[in-house]
Amino acid sequence: MRIVTWNCCRGPFDKKMAALESLQPDIAIIPEAVAPEAQSDRLRWFPSNASRLGIQVRAFNGYRLARVRKASVELPNCVSPVRVMHGESGAAFSLLAVWTWPAPSYSRAFLNGLAAYARLLKRGPTIVAGDFNGSPFFDRPTARVKRWGAGFEQLHAAGLVSAYHRHHDVAYGREVHATHHFLRKPERPFHIDFCFVPQTWAEQGLAVQLVNDEAWRRLSDHFPLVVDVAP
Repeated sequence: MRIVTWNCCRGPFDKKMAALESLQPDIAIIPEAVAPEAQSDRLRWFPSNASRLGIQVRAFNGYRLARVRKASVELPNCVSPVRVMHGESGAAFSLLAVWTWPAPSYSRAFLNGLAAYARLLKRGPTIVAGDFNGSPFFDRPTARVKRWGAGFEQLHAAGLVSAYHRHHDVAYGREVHATHHFLRKPERPFHIDFCFVPQTWAEQGLAVQLVNDEAWRRLSDHFPLVVDVAP
């Protein structure tokens, strides 16, 4: 199964979708996307609280998407649940799609989302993927509560691993590749997009690539994170 998460940086969506589909995803998590005309079991939409932008989750190649009841009406769509199925009786798993914008505190929004769906994380296989807008590298050493570290530890405790960090055997903050160039400046690189998968899946086979050539730089300030895993 191929998972692609890519913040498409708004703009003309048809051109961006054509590029995304060239990566041949089975599941695509697309933060900062415009609202679609309609939803289906191949396309789910989670609007942000501030604009027509939000997260699109798309399914291809026989995968289907079902809505999961939102934990709270007041909860922003910074962490949004979807049920993913394959075929008529194939394996199913949960997905938490992440885009922490426009919350005043990205780390707090992330933690609140994880807390809201803690039981979902425990119930069975879950993927957590998207644009987190932060990482444990962002936690201040002097902070009493290191929110990013705490959130990532919750994911680890749920049996999930960051696909990129598992594949490259690197610590958070030591990444070789950036997923985002702030203001599209290569001299301001950050690794803030993640795909967490069950460790049991990663042990069966895992491949990861970041697509960051010039063509993708013209499309967005983020780069697609492509994860191949065996569920």
